[in-house]
Amino acid sequence: MVDIEKACLGADAGNRYGVERSARIGLGVPFSWIHRMTIPVRARCALAFLLAFVATSTFGSERRPITAQDLWAFKRVGAPAISPDGRRAVVSVQEWSIEKNKPTASLWVADIASGQVRRLTRGESSDSKPAWNPDNHRIAFVSQRGSDEAAALYVINTDGGEAEKIVAMPYAVTNPRWLPDGQAIVFGTEVIPELGGRLDTASLDAMRKAAAQRKSSKVTAIVTEVQQYRWFDRNITDNLASRLVRVDVRSGALTDLTPGYPRRFMASGDVNFDVAPDGRHVALVIDGTPPPFVKGSNFDIHLAATDGRGAMRNLTSDNAFVDDMPRFAPDGRSLLFVRQALSLPAFAGEPRRLWRHSLADGRNTRIGDGIDLNVESMRFSEDGRSLWLVAEKEGRVPLFKLGADGKGLSEAFATATSTGLDAARGQVVFLNESMSRPAELFVLDVRSGKARQLTRFNDALVASLDLGRVESHTFKGADGDTVQLWLTYPPGFDSARKYPLVQMLHGGPATMVRDAFGYRWNSHVFATPGYLVSQVNRHGSTGFGEAFARSINGAWGEKPTEDILKSNAYLFGAVPAIDRNNLAAAGGSYGGYLATWLLGHTDVFKAYVNHAGVSDFVGQYGSDVTTGLFSAEVMGGVPWQDADAMRRNSPITYADRFNTPMLVLHGEKDYRVPYGQGIALYGILQNKGVPSRLVIFPDENHWILTPQNAIYWNYEVQSWLARYIGGKPMSKPEFKVAP
Repeated sequence: MVDIEKACLGADAGNRYGVERSARIGLGVPFSWIHRMTIPVRARCALAFLLAFVATSTFGSERRPITAQDLWAFKRVGAPAISPDGRRAVVSVQEWSIEKNKPTASLWVADIASGQVRRLTRGESSDSKPAWNPDNHRIAFVSQRGSDEAAALYVINTDGGEAEKIVAMPYAVTNPRWLPDGQAIVFGTEVIPELGGRLDTASLDAMRKAAAQRKSSKVTAIVTEVQQYRWFDRNITDNLASRLVRVDVRSGALTDLTPGYPRRFMASGDVNFDVAPDGRHVALVIDGTPPPFVKGSNFDIHLAATDGRGAMRNLTSDNAFVDDMPRFAPDGRSLLFVRQALSLPAFAGEPRRLWRHSLADGRNTRIGDGIDLNVESMRFSEDGRSLWLVAEKEGRVPLFKLGADGKGLSEAFATATSTGLDAARGQVVFLNESMSRPAELFVLDVRSGKARQLTRFNDALVASLDLGRVESHTFKGADGDTVQLWLTYPPGFDSARKYPLVQMLHGGPATMVRDAFGYRWNSHVFATPGYLVSQVNRHGSTGFGEAFARSINGAWGEKPTEDILKSNAYLFGAVPAIDRNNLAAAGGSYGGYLATWLLGHTDVFKAYVNHAGVSDFVGQYGSDVTTGLFSAEVMGGVPWQDADAMRRNSPITYADRFNTPMLVLHGEKDYRVPYGQGIALYGILQNKGVPSRLVIFPDENHWILTPQNAIYWNYEVQSWLARYIGGKPMSKPEFKVAP
């Protein structure tokens, strides 16, 4: 609802005008305001009255069920950056056009004290990765505008004016960070190693020419002699190397901080680093696993000088596995990071624990012994005596406070899911979302301990939707362990009626169904045809302790299957409205694996949906992360050792039991679970005479990420489920042709 008082007169209207709140007319407007308003104020109020009338009409009307199209109408708020003085925060807000099938993103600045939000940039580009200058008045960001061939580095003054392009590289700029003197920015990019030189004008021109020739080449062969030659949806045989670069903002002079580094810092192309408080060094994450990249990742943290002199120094050579997320302490004497130290794949259930590196003596020590949490992000308090961090916990992602010595863990804000943490001068900003509300910007005042919402980009749309209630339940699953699930009700739920149940099987397997808004697998969209939707945090899920997460290694299907079947039994008793004769299961990635495993191990479900699921462990040797995820510890064996154990864990081993109808969906550019998995499974189902349907998206990867394809994906899923368990699916979507 529009707040007329604040919209007309500002946040302190009552104090400035002595308004008596009990004397109101119409839409809650005090009649004593009218004769005291100046002309500009009256004009502002007229607009506010109009907005309030529209809002009242909307909120007073009957709400409607959410649609797949609505998921692309929400504004998607990116991770915030707080100004050094703690007074403002900037976020990138992404908006999608279904018609154009592409997004734009603009920067918005929120005043933390007043809660006022204003747009800083606009246009047809995507402005992202904002970073504040120490002067609190300039923001660096990356964007591909006009004639830019790749994302370039821009700076804009928060007081207004056009953004200034600082530098454009042959390949995209990413993750800009100001040095403390406010005169230079450090950023990541990629180069052609043999042409990079000293990043002078001649070297940059040579790389641009070579990059253009590569794009126009008619030879499309992919040639490699290493195991990891692609990542997620792109090939990485292009002989590019990562660079960390410093640019002088006034002169544009470039300094290569990692000269001669021969390949990408990480296969993903990410460039993760932190700047020391004195600006003399950066802490940079590099995967040091040597070619042919058969061994799992060995992320190390390296110290590099910001003047480009001297060699990098490895700070975490004592660990051959994962060291990540470096964060300098305010006094610059140490840095924190997260570590995984077991000889397991990075996704096999070991949590990321907090460690400290002393820059004085080079020692690495664990902090927070006994804390069984998977740390996702962290920030120091201003005095360096406390830490703010977010980590999964039992279906939610709270904001925690922890002493810098690893003692005194407490939940500072436990509502739903918090991400995107940043902090300065006694203020902590973060994103918060729930299953029924997309992410918005929040702030926690350190002194009072109170949190409040700063942005409301999606309030009006959420208020117009009839979203069913969401409940958290627990039951006894495999091994008698307590297992948590989320249950989403359909809109207009009537306890006197019967509703089919859909088990939505989450991926990973080492992930968690969190109380968070889903843009791809949205439980409310799944429930809209008239289904109750269960999402079980079965064994193998994170957020419930390390032992629980690692409990399925070597036996992916057994305990999760028991959990799902026991959750059915529990829900039949807890929710009598469930039609126990109309059950279905749908999952993606590992969830697709579990759907296919259930297909061969139970007949309680009338239909399955398998999106990008693993069905054949041998086929997973074509994955981009075979050694990072699909190892002997995970699969039970490998083709040349303990092959029988591997086959026992492979769903297609049980193809003789496949009888239940299954919808198979896959993206052809999926390199995480190659789409051959989907078409081979479909071929087995067809040859066996099992009712089945195949939907392939040639231009999508492991996820369906473009609006029109995603909406169509929901149509196929709903239509398939309705065919076998009833319900009212969405109509086939029709899309306008963009001009």
